[in-house]
Amino acid sequence: MLPFAVSLRFIVLIWTGLQSYEALITCEAGTFEAGEPAFVTCNFRTNITGSRRSINMARYPKDAPKDAIGTDILLCRWSQKKNDHLCFLEGGNYAFDNILTDRLTVKIPAVSLDQEGLYLCFFVPPEGTDSHTCELTVVPDKTEESHDLLPIVLPAVIVPLVVIGIVGLVFFLCRRRLQRARGNESHPDEFIPLQRRQPKTLLDGFQLSKQALQKVMQLLDQQMSKGLVESTKPAAEIKMFNTFVSPLPDESASGECLVVSLDHGSIKVFLVELENHHAEVQSERYSIPQNIRRSTDKELFEFIADRIKTFVQTHKVSDGKLPLAVIVAFPSKHESLHKACLTKWTKEFYIKGVVGKDLHALLQDALQAIRIGSEMVLPGRRFDPLGKVEIVAVANDTVSTLVSVALRDSDCKICLMVDSGLNACYVEDVKHVETDCPEGEKPHEMIINTELGALGENGCLDFCRTEFDKELDEHSSQPGTQILEKMLSGTYIGEIVRLVLERLTKDGVLFRDTPLGCTLFQRTGFSFEYVMMIERDTEEANLKASGILDSLGVLDYTDNDLKTVRLVCKSVCERAAYLTGASLAALINRINQPDVTVVVDGSLYRRHSRFQDLMYSKTLELVKPGLQFHLVSPRGPAAAVGAARIAVTALRSRNTGTASALSKDELDRTLPGEKDNVKSPQDGQNPVLPLL
Repeated sequence: MLPFAVSLRFIVLIWTGLQSYEALITCEAGTFEAGEPAFVTCNFRTNITGSRRSINMARYPKDAPKDAIGTDILLCRWSQKKNDHLCFLEGGNYAFDNILTDRLTVKIPAVSLDQEGLYLCFFVPPEGTDSHTCELTVVPDKTEESHDLLPIVLPAVIVPLVVIGIVGLVFFLCRRRLQRARGNESHPDEFIPLQRRQPKTLLDGFQLSKQALQKVMQLLDQQMSKGLVESTKPAAEIKMFNTFVSPLPDESASGECLVVSLDHGSIKVFLVELENHHAEVQSERYSIPQNIRRSTDKELFEFIADRIKTFVQTHKVSDGKLPLAVIVAFPSKHESLHKACLTKWTKEFYIKGVVGKDLHALLQDALQAIRIGSEMVLPGRRFDPLGKVEIVAVANDTVSTLVSVALRDSDCKICLMVDSGLNACYVEDVKHVETDCPEGEKPHEMIINTELGALGENGCLDFCRTEFDKELDEHSSQPGTQILEKMLSGTYIGEIVRLVLERLTKDGVLFRDTPLGCTLFQRTGFSFEYVMMIERDTEEANLKASGILDSLGVLDYTDNDLKTVRLVCKSVCERAAYLTGASLAALINRINQPDVTVVVDGSLYRRHSRFQDLMYSKTLELVKPGLQFHLVSPRGPAAAVGAARIAVTALRSRNTGTASALSKDELDRTLPGEKDNVKSPQDGQNPVLPLL
């Protein structure tokens, strides 16, 4: 970029390099060892922010000619709209902390020889003699000095080690061949599937007929109908929660919104800037530490509030009024758009003191508490990073994902989330809903959060559950709940496979002479990642299964054992895909529209291609004749964008006095107004994400 300006800058520098003057810009670098962190610092005689000038950092070869064109490393442009610099890196393997005062520092995390040279900072447009270069020198790693000894060391050390390794490998392969030959002698039929080894096979229970899946669909439909009626809702397994999102938010809504997402393993914070049908998103992910996972409601929400504060400070969020939308991936009952009470924890995540409490109040109290002492002094002003943040909406992750996609595809009426848990939401005709509806202008459609993963809590799915499903549930954090979810979601599939393998080992079918103290026989010792990897093996080569068993401490296994392990993984995943397909077919049949779009998301669905194909084929088999459906996957952080649209639409409803998406109580509540200044994300860092 700016090749002429950079070349001119270098010519002027060479011409005046021997002259003595007090430069406006000086540079500091030094000598560093290869692989170590290195730093290049430019010092200015003026405060760059106050000067409102753009500045570049470039690198030149040490022996560059006078007319050389440098390589841009850092570009900082003054933004009139933001009243601040927008900085972004052009060179790879560099880092910048976005701090610009009377100096700036670029870090090289692991410096290499191709990064040494002359570094130069200069204003844009450049001035005559305003800067000095500095030289960064890289010396080889000191360990390389010992390379001269290699001709002496190799004959004396390396050759004997190679011989020993070859002998050991031959011994190991011979021993493994004898073991497998001994194991195969007892099974003369090359590979006898498990169904032929045992009269009462352990895998029969995972084979669900079409009639069994249709019965699951019937149970789902019955429980959903009960959940929509106030008189039968308490006894319904599927609660069909009203989301107070109706009709779908307007895609013309614009504004800036913070979004925080709570899942079972992490907190994600987003800054979403909406401009009609486009969205610009910045985000950070924060893992929930183990001590927080074993804490109480106060510690959890103070942790969330602290992460929001960190995000606001790090991303230089403007200090105007800022609405906050909360995404919750757990069952919650809404009383209004912004008030929701957690009904239970799922996905083996549990923190005391949260169930039954208003999530809005818990987080708002935590935000207020953490504001104490959080005020920062910035040039020319004081900035309370949380002072203008106010919670506007609480939404389920399926609901916000559906919103983001439905704005572009009016036929999108269902969102299915197949992840560490199972859930779905859909657009329901209000005439079928007896739960509280928004007052005022009554909508004709409303998004319903089904929480269908709870099916089976009254025992209605016992006809298709195996002994392994029951054992898994018995040892889960909340026995007797989320029965359907425990049969098919990513949190539980690996453990079901492990329980089957453990039983086969104890029965003498697999892994002879394997100690039961190895990792395979420890609860949660077999992750869903292993299941996916093993399913990618072929009949001829079971390399992934072999490597996984070795890592789990199972060292004595035959080729037939590997094939049986793959068969177990295949059977458990097929059942999960078929049950998911039946759940989706029940929703498509319930909506009963001739052509409907379904958005499907979640790590299990995205990462397991065979699961996708099996689920789709089974859904196609089970939907009513004449009904068509199309599956789509969202692009980018769809849930965050959808939640932001819900929140911005809520503000518009508040400001215009409409009641299309909120209850009267919600509209009467004081909410943040529209933002006076919309922040422009930094160029080059936040790509525009077109919504589906």
